Amino acid sequence: MKRFSISDIEILTGIKAHTLRIWEQRYSFFTPKRTETNIRYYNDEDLRLFLNVATLNENGYKISKISTMTNLQINELVNKLKEDHFNTGVQVQMLANATLRMDEREFETLLSGCVREMGLEKAMDEVIFPLMRKIGFMWQVGTITTAHEHFAVHHICNKITIATSKLKNIKSHEGKRYLLFLPEGELHEAGLLFAKYLLKESGQQVLYLGSNMPLDNLIDIIPFYEPDYILSVITQVRSDSDVNNTITKILESIPNTPLILVGAQITDRITKSHPDLTVLNNFEEFEKLINSNTVSLAS
Repeated sequence: MKRFSISDIEILTGIKAHTLRIWEQRYSFFTPKRTETNIRYYNDEDLRLFLNVATLNENGYKISKISTMTNLQINELVNKLKEDHFNTGVQVQMLANATLRMDEREFETLLSGCVREMGLEKAMDEVIFPLMRKIGFMWQVGTITTAHEHFAVHHICNKITIATSKLKNIKSHEGKRYLLFLPEGELHEAGLLFAKYLLKESGQQVLYLGSNMPLDNLIDIIPFYEPDYILSVITQVRSDSDVNNTITKILESIPNTPLILVGAQITDRITKSHPDLTVLNNFEEFEKLINSNTVSLAS
């Protein structure tokens, strides 16, 4: 059984540690365990209670009221909130909880409900990308492991792939040829798969090469496919020099071919402009770019 510190609880619930301590003093249902050396900790059962309480509190229930409820009553209220797939804050929190527990059935039920009710594009913008940012932060601070991250990303990628397979084979007369890949060191394909979905939906032609693509291989493919645009996503935390070196190497490998990069982490780190480079913060900007039918995308 995993042990959680009050800092872990703060990260997972979004409730400040100071507030948690006040609640502990006033309400008896928050009682930390202690190690043999008297260090405070919480177990899995405590975490589930904290997460449910945080969800109710964020949705208008006062802690003084929640403290009088039984665990069964709290669970029933949370389950009722989960039924509203447009309550994106609840959906993100519940999906994060399912990730923490690696509860495949719960994760799939929640994710499928969001995609079914909201549509893939809205679900990606308002639930899935916020969830991925939350999971990434949880991983960075050590609250979850790489296995948890892979668990969530696998299910998300599978959902995008299924949605893409259901698209009609539409080809626009004005459609362009896109080559999609992730550079070496970039492993999570959810963003790139979503780009593929958006492009296919708008009638563009797509060659999808996936993650961790060596640039030497990319060079060999360019003359064969002759793309109008190349698109990549950078999400890994990198230094400024690493970001710029990676972009320089890509541009050198694809001379005279416009490159579109998506990734909020790189926007402020690029030190040099390039006539063939367009940098976008997020996929909302990419959707607008596709819908604008702009002939020249490079900034």
